Parts: sequence; C-alpha cells; structure tokens
Amino acid sequence: MSSIFNRPISRRSVLKAGLYGAAGIAAGPAFLEACASSTTSNTGGGKIVIGTFQDNAMVPFRDVFIKRFQQETGITVQYNETNYDAWYQNSKNDGLHKTGAYDIYVMDDNWVPEFAAGKVIQSLDKLGFQVNPDILPNGLNQGYWPPKIGAKMKDFASATPELYAIVIIDDLYYNKDYFPNAPKTWDDIAQAAMAKAKAGGPYGWSARGVKGNPIVQTYLPLLNSYGGTFVNDDWSPGFAGSAGVGALERLFSFIPYMPTGVAEFDTDQEVQVLLQGKCLALTEYTGLSHQVDDATASKVVGKINMAATPSQEKSGPAIGTFICGIASGAPNPQGAKKFLEWFTSAQIQTDFAKTNGSAAVTKSALTDPSISSQFRWLPAIADAVNNSVAKPHTPDEPKMEDILGTHLNEALVQALQQKSNFHSIAQAKLTQAANEITAYLKQQGGYF
Repeated sequence: MSSIFNRPISRRSVLKAGLYGAAGIAAGPAFLEACASSTTSNTGGGKIVIGTFQDNAMVPFRDVFIKRFQQETGITVQYNETNYDAWYQNSKNDGLHKTGAYDIYVMDDNWVPEFAAGKVIQSLDKLGFQVNPDILPNGLNQGYWPPKIGAKMKDFASATPELYAIVIIDDLYYNKDYFPNAPKTWDDIAQAAMAKAKAGGPYGWSARGVKGNPIVQTYLPLLNSYGGTFVNDDWSPGFAGSAGVGALERLFSFIPYMPTGVAEFDTDQEVQVLLQGKCLALTEYTGLSHQVDDATASKVVGKINMAATPSQEKSGPAIGTFICGIASGAPNPQGAKKFLEWFTSAQIQTDFAKTNGSAAVTKSALTDPSISSQFRWLPAIADAVNNSVAKPHTPDEPKMEDILGTHLNEALVQALQQKSNFHSIAQAKLTQAANEITAYLKQQGGYF
C-alpha cells in the first residue's frame, strides 16, 4: 500500500456542503477529527486538538459546540484550520509518522480508505467507540474500512469491516413558482423546462460542467437514477453501458434550457443563477440551503424548496460528507473518543440541527417536525442520505473521478458545440473514460 501515500490527490477545491454535505440530486456526508497536544493524558481529560480545513459550514461547530463541549466536560479543545490541500497533507503526514500533533482530523469522506488502510487513523471499534444507533446508516457506512458494501480491494476482501471515522450529504433545489410539488422524476424537470424556460432566463436546469469533481457530481445522480454504477463489484466501470449513456444523454437534453457557459460552471456560478431567480431547478450541495432565504444573497427568499434528486428507475443521490477520525498518534485518544461520542449524541445532534438548520447526522434531528418547520431542508437531507449511492470506496477514487470528470467535460463541450449526436458523443467519451480507469486500476494492482 506504500504507493498510495506518494500519489498526488486532486479533490474538489471548494467544499460547499454543510457539515453533513446532504444529498438531494447528490449527497455528501461529513467527518470530523480531533487532535491533542503532546502533554495530554489518555484518561479522557486534559486537552484535545482538532484539525480541519476551512469551510463556512464549520462555523457553528467551531463557535458554538466546541465551546459547549469544553464547558460540559472540562476538556480543553484547540481548534486548528488551514486550506483544504494543506490540511490533507498535514493530517496524512501527522498520522503516518505519529507525531502527536492532533487527536481528531476533520476529513473529506474520500480520504477514509487511504487513511484507514495506511493506519493514519485508528479503528474506532478498537477504541470502544459507542455508535449512536440513530445515525443514518448510509452516512455511517462512509466511515468503514474495508467497506461494508460494494467492491473491495483484493488485499482487504476477507477483512472484517471496522469503523474508522464517524460522519457528522447535494440536494435538488427547485423554485416553487414553477413546480406545484417537488419534482419526482427527470421527466418532471424536462417537462417544466420545455414549458417555462426562456432564453436569458428562467433556465430550465443548470449544471456544474467543470472537469473533475463538479461535473461528476452533476452526472452521478443521473447515472444512479438510470440504474448505472460508477464501478461494478468486480471493479469494472459501470457507466459505459446503456444506463450510463442514457444518463449522459439526459444531461445533454437539457442543453437548450441551460445557461450559456455551463461547461465552465462550478458551484459559485451555478448557485448565482438560482439565487438570482433565473433557474427552475438544479442540484447542489446542502450548504446552499443557508443562502436561499438570505435577503443579502438571494432574490428568491422563501421560493426555493429542496428534495432528494429525481428518479428514473430510482432515486440515487451521490453521497459525499465531512467525516471525523482519531489520529493514529493522538496523545489523548480517549478524550477524542469522548468528543466524537458527545457530538454525535441525540441531544447534541438535535441542538446542532436547531442551530441555523445545520445538517445533523441522526434521523430524529433531521425529521423533527418542530425543527423542520423552521428549516425546511432538513427532511430533504434525510431523504437524500437514505437513498444515496456511495462512490467507489478505494484510495484511488480521486484519480478515477478525475478521469471520468475530464471525459464528461469533453463530452459536454462537444455536445454544446454540435447540439446533436448526443448518443454517439456520450458513448464515445464514456468508453474512453472506462478504458482509462481500467488501465489505471490494472497498473495500480489489487483490483482484478
């Protein structure tokens, strides 16, 4: 596994998900980790150090709940944050060399396979971590290594899954002026687009078209809903067949109703189209929910509703979260465990949901009528997580995502130019992506 730790990682540069990165058209779970100073004891008291990347979704966690934990337990918490790429490298180096700089790492969920397989983080099961049974199962599953479901690498095929990280998910956003009820299928979106979209706006649908993670997050809910998969259980790509081609053709079918320039759209550009009242519907991270009723950011206050991503054969939000693990060299692993058990407990998760509608990880907090009456997106997060489909659980997932995302962007650019031949474009580009991913996995070894 040593080659895993020397590869560069290319991940989304900006995370807009809430602390549970919820799923509507695509879903994303979140993970938090804490770290402690070298003077900390292992009794559960003293001090812990939490390291993370910068993200606005972390503000309630940092400013409200860390302070509350200190008051309730007497454990001092040091909170360190830096940019995404720097934190990935810092946390990995800390865990590999067991320097003891941190107790808890806040991670992106696709770090879990690499960090767990490489013993950058500790098994929470071996630490005796008590899991709150109310945590949504699809979110909880993001923290297991090897994975409980889906394809497994050969070296870990017979290993018993252990919990290494605990979750702390992208939604469909739609303007209720154009939909009497939440769109249930992609056909509902298409019919509204054909009937109500206009040049210059309102557009029928928007997409994140930038290569890499953005366009993959646009495509996966379509792929999943058409019955396709990113990879099959034997690690062969599952998107180059009829389901994957059909899903990409459906994406292209919205081109007449999309804003110009979508091939260069990332989250910021797409969100502005919605908040300016110029889009009927789109799929985005959960973090957008906090902006839709902010009069300083939105011209459609009170008009944007949220739902799990539409179905074709089924609903298939693409889950992706923040998630927390305990450093392999944590000076205070018991204090870190106590913090994570405390934060994912029933009462704290309920209070977390009440704090600006933050994306809690428990069923009861997300579906409590008294809370959701004020924060209408919370039940949509629960629905999205419950129907979500995970990406391949492997340290090589970021590279696989980059390959697929590059060819998806090329396909979108070509489709925008030609405005026809959608089937042949989709088939050719997805076949290229599948062949490249297969060649890459064969080169890496451990898959076939």
